[in-house]
Amino acid sequence: MQKVYNIFYLFIVVLLISKPLSGYAEEKITLAYIDSVSLHHFQVGNWDELINTGKLAEENNINFKWLQQRVGYAFFYKKQYYKSMQHYENALAFDKDDEITHLYLYYNGINTGAVAYARYHAGKLSDDYKAYIQQKKFRTFDAVDLEFSYKIPETTLINEALYQRIGLNSMLGYRLNLYQTYSRFNQSTDTTQTKQNEYFALIGWNPTAKINLSLGYHYVGTKVTLSPDVYFYPGNIIYGKISHKLNRFDLSVSGANFNNDWVDTKQLGLHLGTGFSGESNIYFTSSYYRIIETGLNYTYGRDLFKQTAGIFLFRRLWTEASVNFGNLNHFIDSNGMYIYNSLDPTTFRTGLSLFGYVSKPLTVYINYTFDEKLVVSSNQQYNQHSITGGIIWKI
Repeated sequence: MQKVYNIFYLFIVVLLISKPLSGYAEEKITLAYIDSVSLHHFQVGNWDELINTGKLAEENNINFKWLQQRVGYAFFYKKQYYKSMQHYENALAFDKDDEITHLYLYYNGINTGAVAYARYHAGKLSDDYKAYIQQKKFRTFDAVDLEFSYKIPETTLINEALYQRIGLNSMLGYRLNLYQTYSRFNQSTDTTQTKQNEYFALIGWNPTAKINLSLGYHYVGTKVTLSPDVYFYPGNIIYGKISHKLNRFDLSVSGANFNNDWVDTKQLGLHLGTGFSGESNIYFTSSYYRIIETGLNYTYGRDLFKQTAGIFLFRRLWTEASVNFGNLNHFIDSNGMYIYNSLDPTTFRTGLSLFGYVSKPLTVYINYTFDEKLVVSSNQQYNQHSITGGIIWKI
């Protein structure tokens, strides 16, 4: 009987002390414990458990470089690039010269389309790593693009129009980029013919990984033939933009000024973009523009709104849709590359683009655009359909 009593007493004692000991063990989450557990999950590829370990460390105010790198890699493996980027940026706060951190920030930038951000981090790598990811400091001929557009108006007042463009991208350093393009436009009516030759150059600089400054110049040479007279309207555009990247968000402010002998327009743009990484890599960009137009005897302002959405499909197909609300007369779009200055301005536009990644250097794209247009002289509305095709060749 005494033996049974002793066993029962021991059981009660163990039961009473087990709870405090258990609670103490739960509270005793140390840096060494997190380091050991996270390293184990990293080595065996338990990515979800590794992410949970990171959350446990955060709850216990434990943070160190290798933990952030390991959790960052777990998200990278799961194609959650923005979350991965955040953790590698946290790791950078511990060691700003760590090459593994810069390497995966480069990869995350490439996978989210943030090329300037990626190039900035590529510039922090050693020569061996730069050679491994094939990122040279200077590339005079980085990429060439060709574009051809055919515009079909639903009216007999205006004939079909042709637009052709060729562009060259040059990398002048890991923080400096130059893009140049030449284009021409041709359209006629029963009484007039319009030809427009254009040159555009845009230089972009990253003072930091998250800030990009762009400055562009656009020459517009418009020639209108009203037989037997010929009228020439040379114009100039100065364009500027500052962008700040906040993980999955991009905040930008842009400004542009177009002027010739007859009109002067000033344009201010506010832009907010957000991305969602994963298998489909979705993003949205909303832009608001204010345009002040001054002519010979008038000045008036108007508002424009543009919404863009993109999604990555089937691993090789990028789809992008856009819609524009407002009068696009003298509207400067696509970071200063396009200006819409026809005598029949667009009052509404929507379009869809498909980008196919045929091979590593070659991208082929096609676009359909629908415009509602207004002939100012006769106040007549009509619709226009545009088919645009092009290629981008990464040299």
